[in-house]
Amino acid sequence: MVIINAKIVLVDRVIDNGFVVIENGLIKEIKEGKYAGNDEVFDAEGKVLMPGFIDVHVHGSCGIDFMDADIEDYQIISRSMYEEGVTTFLATTLTSGLESMLNVARTVKEARKTTPNLGGIHFEGPYINANHKGAQNEAYIRDPSIEELKECIKESGSNIRYITMAPEKNGAMEFIKFASENGVTVSAGHTDATFDDIEKGIKYGLTNTTHTHNAMSGHHHRKPGVVTAAMCFDELFTEMICDGIHVCPNTVKTFYKIVGADRFVIITDALKIKHSDINEFELFELPCIRQNGAAYLKTGPLAGSLLTMDQGVRNMRDWTGASLVELAKISSRNAAKSLHLNDRGEIKEGLRADLVLLDKDLFVKNVFQLGKKVI
Repeated sequence: MVIINAKIVLVDRVIDNGFVVIENGLIKEIKEGKYAGNDEVFDAEGKVLMPGFIDVHVHGSCGIDFMDADIEDYQIISRSMYEEGVTTFLATTLTSGLESMLNVARTVKEARKTTPNLGGIHFEGPYINANHKGAQNEAYIRDPSIEELKECIKESGSNIRYITMAPEKNGAMEFIKFASENGVTVSAGHTDATFDDIEKGIKYGLTNTTHTHNAMSGHHHRKPGVVTAAMCFDELFTEMICDGIHVCPNTVKTFYKIVGADRFVIITDALKIKHSDINEFELFELPCIRQNGAAYLKTGPLAGSLLTMDQGVRNMRDWTGASLVELAKISSRNAAKSLHLNDRGEIKEGLRADLVLLDKDLFVKNVFQLGKKVI
């Protein structure tokens, strides 16, 4: 198949009118101008073609939470992800006991066989700091356990892609080293780490910060924390919830100006009430409510977002003036790089044909997974 008459967003430039040849689910050729071959074509009609979005941090959708989702539930969530332009997502958990983690691990292993845009698991916790627990259940918080992670990796079929933890916890450095050496991206989140803790963690394999600004030590001129480190160290990819509620748009704009397009990662941190009409629910035993465009614990604190990835992209365009090339990086390429997924994240010959077609206002019109139109 060939996608013709497309405005193609590459990693370093935009082809105003070109075509993409797809063969066996991969991008075979990218050219400027008109297509003169005889293959089946899909006319993009001048719309914007970008790499499919990657959401490394989403807890559920359509009334379903990944903590108790079954294989059929993943099909429902998968469809809602496509509607946002997401061609890879990580099923993100909450701080819980080992058995719950293992249950998610086993389910994802099976669900990946029939859910092409499911990229694996993001364990958000349980190895976090109770002082920054946010909407995580403190009853399950504990110190890092390499043995637990080993068991989860095994039961998941090596589908643990990402883990959020507090680098200041007992045994954290050894845990970070083990995780990173076993293909798991380690991110600092729900943490009271100092700047020095993060610097040390980087040496052991720490590469990311989770929903930066939220649930972490901040930027202070005499006591620099995780936010300061996120701005400083080029080794760190920096997640951010771009809904305008979790982080003020002017703060996002300032942070983006410092960090730049090569390290910033749009996430949704969306909960199960996204794409649903549910107003009250539980977040792993914690009562929550939909209110003012987000989800809150009934005790007051923010619990998560209702954000969609395409809205996050539009927000970043509006708040920062990011170009199409930059938007492609912060919605796809950077996430792929942080997960060591070298087969996606860009429109490039030889990579997966995971693509999203958007109108001039960046609303999703079509989505292609491995070259097959799914929306």
